[in-house]
Amino acid sequence: MSYPAVVSVQSRECSPELLERLSGSTLFPERPVGASIVSVVRRGGGSLLYVTAPAMADADEQVDYFLGLLPEEREERRQALRDRVEVGSLDDDTARWLSTKLLDAGSPAAGALRERIHEFVTRERAAGADVRLDCFEPSVNLEKLAASLGVPTDQADASAIPLGTKAAGRRIFRDAQVPLVAGTDEARSVAGLAEGIADLVDSGHRRIVIKLSSTEFGAGMGNALLDLGEIAVPPGREEAVAAVAAALPAADLVDAKLTWTRYAGMITTSGVLAERWVEGDEVRSPSFQGRITEDGTVTAVSTHDQVLGGAGLTYVGSRFPADAAYRAEVLRLGLSVGARLVENGVRRGDYGVDFLAVREGTEWQILGCELNLRATGTKHGFTMATALLDTMPDAEGELVVDGSPRVYEASDAIADPSLVGLRPSALIDAVRSSPLHYDPVTRTGVVLHMLSALPTYGKFGAIGIGRDREESARLMRELRALALALVER
Repeated sequence: MSYPAVVSVQSRECSPELLERLSGSTLFPERPVGASIVSVVRRGGGSLLYVTAPAMADADEQVDYFLGLLPEEREERRQALRDRVEVGSLDDDTARWLSTKLLDAGSPAAGALRERIHEFVTRERAAGADVRLDCFEPSVNLEKLAASLGVPTDQADASAIPLGTKAAGRRIFRDAQVPLVAGTDEARSVAGLAEGIADLVDSGHRRIVIKLSSTEFGAGMGNALLDLGEIAVPPGREEAVAAVAAALPAADLVDAKLTWTRYAGMITTSGVLAERWVEGDEVRSPSFQGRITEDGTVTAVSTHDQVLGGAGLTYVGSRFPADAAYRAEVLRLGLSVGARLVENGVRRGDYGVDFLAVREGTEWQILGCELNLRATGTKHGFTMATALLDTMPDAEGELVVDGSPRVYEASDAIADPSLVGLRPSALIDAVRSSPLHYDPVTRTGVVLHMLSALPTYGKFGAIGIGRDREESARLMRELRALALALVER
């Protein structure tokens, strides 16, 4: 009987300039390491070679921590599990994609790591393993690596990358009969953008979200908010377009390190569109995560309510599952989008759909927002939770353990300047010895991730698994307090 052997290269292939500006972004590929260890090695009985660049901080302590989340009493078994986890690292903290670092033909260290990967694949295949390359998103680079290894990737072909743009997402939403936010067609110039926004203004919309269309911009970092407020927009077409164009440089960019001049310069290559800013008695951002298999089958994986920062435009965390008030509709529409992706030739991989849930009185309306043809920021938390709980969502999209529900809150951005310099091993020890540590008996508690960002950036991630929303939120609050207490002593 075969077992899984996974080479994990979680390369986030957005704009290298964006990676350079985002705090700790070079460490994003490390986020799923714990989830991979628990799901592939502890639950799956497999082997894992996890690739990082730069190297993990306190790597041995992190691996031992993740392996210990599900305790193994026999010493020989613990050692056997440890032998099935390898971490292959490059001492490279530049803002290049992880795949670019790994395939750098001029780097002896990268060449040595590629050879190590080949040896891992050869050894595991000879032992009867089902070997695969685990990726975050479609990648030309990683397809080349997979071909050299003779293994498949687990994401869509790189030829499908254009389907992940903002403009393509709106087209697929329309085909899938997903209600859409009022918006413009894609433009390739500031003048074209101004014309589209003028049409939105003519329809009565004065608060506008501007979005660079390319897949290079994740987590809302290609977005800007334009509030025309009391600005006079003349009724004549040419005059209205000119007034909008004059107002555009005052747009509030989510990426605060960009200027409007630089942003405008990206429009030609990225494309841009605009949508009305959605308002109501309450507005939330639920998301759907789906999976497409080789035979074209579309499966619902999970739903979440996203936690957004930066004027509601930047992803910082999530809560599982999405609210029951609209979860069924999110599942239905998410599956419909997946079916349209299959019609467009996608035959494998993760995809995510971001929605807006708008409440007016007691009624919720679900609107399509964005399509991601890749894994999303919710995946590592979900993989960790389901692997620890040893269950998957039921037909209602809930996690149930022995008849009792489990929910969780996840964050990649538990941060404070005072945490700079704190070692991952110190936080691991503190959590292990506290009541917050994940308990495999009660199946509640906190689990850490993205720990290598602590020493330099003063931030880390975690999920808090509880019996209800109040418990999971309390766990996350108390974890933050615990971390801060370590540096206040």
